[in-house]
Amino acid sequence: MFKYGLIRAVMQHSGLNRAVVGFAVIFLLCSVLVWLFEPAIPTLGDSMWYCFEIVSTIGFGDITVSSPLARVVSVLLSVTSVFVVAVLTGAVVSYSQELMHARKGESVAVFIDRLEHLPDLSKAELQELSDQIKRLRKRNGNER
Repeated sequence: MFKYGLIRAVMQHSGLNRAVVGFAVIFLLCSVLVWLFEPAIPTLGDSMWYCFEIVSTIGFGDITVSSPLARVVSVLLSVTSVFVVAVLTGAVVSYSQELMHARKGESVAVFIDRLEHLPDLSKAELQELSDQIKRLRKRNGNER
């Protein structure tokens, strides 16, 4: 299941909010430029649809441009969108890895704390600790 909360957290954590807003502005600017300078595209809506096809690399072919300026704008928008998608993907992966390392660090800290306080643990806690060690050994291929 897709979680929008993760995307929101990544955007806030990495400061990519401005990059996304900047890309939206570039997208709109490119849409207006294509609409103004491409005679084959009669409406701003059609121009936005064309730019969406460029950004998403769908390229249905239902709308094409022939003017040199519209072609240059199309290339620039396409290249920009590839970089934006790569940066966003990298940010999501980096943030997810940071979360995984933090969770692993927390569980290791709890494990070490329990080892340091062995005499204070109950029999049930000792059994749980022993089971954890067995699972770790099994996972790492060091079964005894």
